Amino acid sequence: MLAPAGVHAAEAAGAGPTVQIAKTIPANIKTTHAPDADPGHYQVLDGTHFSYRCYVPYTLKTKEAAVEVCEIDPVKLQILGWPETEVIHLIRGRVTVTGPGGETASYSDGDIFVLPQGFQGIWQQSDKLLKVVVRHPLFWKD
Repeated sequence: MLAPAGVHAAEAAGAGPTVQIAKTIPANIKTTHAPDADPGHYQVLDGTHFSYRCYVPYTLKTKEAAVEVCEIDPVKLQILGWPETEVIHLIRGRVTVTGPGGETASYSDGDIFVLPQGFQGIWQQSDKLLKVVVRHPLFWKD
């Protein structure tokens, strides 16, 4: 996932001590159509060629972590080894995550969960979802 460049807290919030994260994506953020496979990371099993829109309201100055707001079209992914840890707050939608041993967890509106670095399994969503995510260490960059 190549995400748009982020901003630092001082740029996003003026001189304030915090950065407010909106639960929407600006209309000018274009849809990205990711490849159906990223060797070593994922393979699309079913879906819309991994289409998404992501807005990055905050990136650490060191570029080690970022906060994103992402809208993802329905997709089923075979995750081969996720390269970053994601702390996900699901704003809208539903996703089922199946681990390598067959253990399954489903998440919906309001749930918060972690997709750890190195995760292998299935990510499946039948509807568009909206999530706020903290990513670390940043693997996909502009």
